[in-house]
Amino acid sequence: MPDDDPDERLADALERVAHGAVVSIPSTLTQRLLTLAFTALLTNGFSAGAYGLFVLARRIQRFLRSLTRSFTTGLSRYIPNTDTDTDRDVIATFALTLAVGAATVFGTVLYLAVPEIGRLTGKGTQFELYLRVFALGLPAAVWLTFAGSLLQSLEEITPMNLTLRIGFPAFQLVAAGVGLWLGSLLAVAVGVLVVSAVGGTVALAWLARERGLRPRYRGPTASSLRRRYLRYTAPLFASSIATTVQRLGFYPLIAVFLTSTAGAVFAVGELIGVLVRLPLFGINQLMPPVAATLYGDEHHEALARLYHATSRLVLVGVTGLAVPVVVFRRAVMALFGPAFVEYAHLLPAFVLAQWIACAAGSVGILLMMTDHQRAMFLVNAAITSALVVVSIPLTRRYGLSGVVAVYLLMLSLNNTLEVVVLWRLEDLQPLTLAHLKPVAAAVPLGVVTVVGHRLVPGLAGALAATAVGLVVYAAVLLWLGFAPAERQLVGTLADRYRTVTIG
Repeated sequence: MPDDDPDERLADALERVAHGAVVSIPSTLTQRLLTLAFTALLTNGFSAGAYGLFVLARRIQRFLRSLTRSFTTGLSRYIPNTDTDTDRDVIATFALTLAVGAATVFGTVLYLAVPEIGRLTGKGTQFELYLRVFALGLPAAVWLTFAGSLLQSLEEITPMNLTLRIGFPAFQLVAAGVGLWLGSLLAVAVGVLVVSAVGGTVALAWLARERGLRPRYRGPTASSLRRRYLRYTAPLFASSIATTVQRLGFYPLIAVFLTSTAGAVFAVGELIGVLVRLPLFGINQLMPPVAATLYGDEHHEALARLYHATSRLVLVGVTGLAVPVVVFRRAVMALFGPAFVEYAHLLPAFVLAQWIACAAGSVGILLMMTDHQRAMFLVNAAITSALVVVSIPLTRRYGLSGVVAVYLLMLSLNNTLEVVVLWRLEDLQPLTLAHLKPVAAAVPLGVVTVVGHRLVPGLAGALAATAVGLVVYAAVLLWLGFAPAERQLVGTLADRYRTVTIG
């Protein structure tokens, strides 16, 4: 079908993306705040070194869990385009088999490798115990991830948010409270894995009841569907090795060369940096199925305009969040205990890395939904190879600062190259002159927050300066103006929020 009515297609796409954002942003904010509380509870309840051992072990598990995500990423590409419930069930069952099977293999390998990892890192028996627990619990963590991906592919955003954004982090916080009461981070680790298993089971049971989802290995087109799905996800799995090394390879690096306290600081800095990505998380909730539908129906102009509008609005939101965090970085790090304040100078690098990533918008999703996963693999493989060469020397020479520098370099290179590749292959790119508007508006925002911080120190001054600065930021943006598609998206978001709030 040709791109015969791009305005109508764009309006429909904006409506669907706005629905995902409206439902997801409050729940994602709740998730981030609950995760922040979980982390702050542990960093204040235990020493930075003890928490560092826990978080290093958990991130190594997440490293392996991330490798399995490629087997569930294809759900958003194929399930929206299935014609029958039988095809849907075959794809979902096959994806689950691949993901949990891989998790079982990876968990077993990690468990058996614990003695050697302990010898290499020299972090002690407690670290090895955490590793064993997280190795055994890897299938449970992947079970929950699969449930979330399936809900997203079916555009069941509210149940997905209740499962991943509210339920899991809330009960994770309960597990932290129990662990603190028992004085045991091991209890926290076990509790988190139990919550993952239960959460995934509840979500899949709901899908079975409400959508009729059933395990299914056979069907008229089952063999063909499995082959197509495997051809699609195999390059993604290869690419995920590179992307996982980029995003989580810092933790094994820290475990080998630095202290557990450095691991704790890096985890906290990364957590705060990810907080500024909230607008992108909201927009991305329904971007995969929406982009897949537009691309599959050959509505290229509508897809390009959707990419422009969403990426610019994401940058507006991310910039407004990033500036106050950088200005009040010492106060932010103090939330996690006095041991973290001395590392506040590293926080701007974490925030800048995420800001650059958000400037590219949904570039990774668009590469996958336009069937360019092989190109994505080549990009990630090239970046990973380069980073492997520089990361160890920088870490050994500059310590934690070197690791953070590599982190900033990685996100910057990754998103820049992905934008270039998407532009070359599909003539899609996010950047326009309008992207300079939030950058210009950030200047008065920064001035107001810095001046306010100096005039009225303390928490009250920080909150007041941030509030006034954001008002100035919004006023400057309104003066600079928005494009029609941006106004349409903002209007749709406002209408939906009004409906949710009032109705």
